Amino acid sequence: MHLTFDHMVHFLHRSPGEAADRFRELGYHAVAGGRHEKWGTWNSLSYFGLSYVEFLAVERADVAEQSDNPLIRQLVNERSAGEGFGQIALRTREMDQWDEELRKRGLQVRGPVAGSRTREDGTVIRWRMLFLEDPSSRLIPPFLIEWHEEDAGRERDLANRGILAPHPNGAQTVQSIGYAVADLDEAAERWSRWFGWEGSDIFSDEQLGARCLTFPLPGGDIVLCQPTGAGWTQEALASRGERPFFVRLAGTDGSGMDTVFGGRYVRTGR
Repeated sequence: MHLTFDHMVHFLHRSPGEAADRFRELGYHAVAGGRHEKWGTWNSLSYFGLSYVEFLAVERADVAEQSDNPLIRQLVNERSAGEGFGQIALRTREMDQWDEELRKRGLQVRGPVAGSRTREDGTVIRWRMLFLEDPSSRLIPPFLIEWHEEDAGRERDLANRGILAPHPNGAQTVQSIGYAVADLDEAAERWSRWFGWEGSDIFSDEQLGARCLTFPLPGGDIVLCQPTGAGWTQEALASRGERPFFVRLAGTDGSGMDTVFGGRYVRTGR
C-alpha cells in the first residue's frame, strides 16, 4: 500500500484571501479555494504539482464549533495558540485497506469521513478522509485523504482552471515537511509502526538546531526534528508543540525563508 504527501494545513484566524495575497506578494501562485459549508470553514490554496498548502480558516463559528470533524475541532480548539501549521494529509488510493491495517496496528481510526468543497464557480469537489489517533502516544498522526478523481485527472483539471500554475519565484516542488518532536527516537519508532516506513540515519542540522531523521515520501519527505539547543525547532516546540513547523520548497530563484502568518516556508533555490 502506498502513501504520498498531499497537503499542509495552515491554520488561520483571518480571511484565507489575506494569506493568498501575502503568498502572491512573495512570488507564489495562490488562489481562492472555496467553502466547506457543512463545517463552516473556507480556504485558499497554493499548489506545487499535486502537493499543496491549504490556508484554512473558520468562516461561520456557529457551524464550525458544532462540527465533529477532527480537523475542524483542532482548528477551533487551538485558536488560542495562534496561526501556523496544524496538520498534514497523506494521499492514498487504498483508503479501505489502510483503514483495516491501521486498526491492526493499534491506532484508533475515525472514518472514512466524506468531504466536499464548493468552488467559487459553483462546482463541487469530493474526497474521503481517515483520521487517526495513537492512544498510547501524545503524537498526533497525519490524516489520510482519498480524492474522488484520480491523480492524472485532478492535475489536468487544476491546470485547466489555472489553480495549478507556475510560481513567479520559480518554486516547483515541496521538498520536505518538518515536524518538531520532543523525543526523536520515540517519534521515529511511532511513525515507522504507523505507516511501515524506514527512516534515514539520524543527522544534525545546525540551522534547525536539531538532530533529525527523514522518511522519504513521494510529494514531500517527512523530517522529524528534536531540538539540541536554541533554534527554529526549539522555538516551534515551545510555542506550538509536536507538530509541523516548516515547509521546504525546491526550485526557487533564491534561497531564504518566508514567514507567513506563523508558518515558515524555506526556499532552497535551484
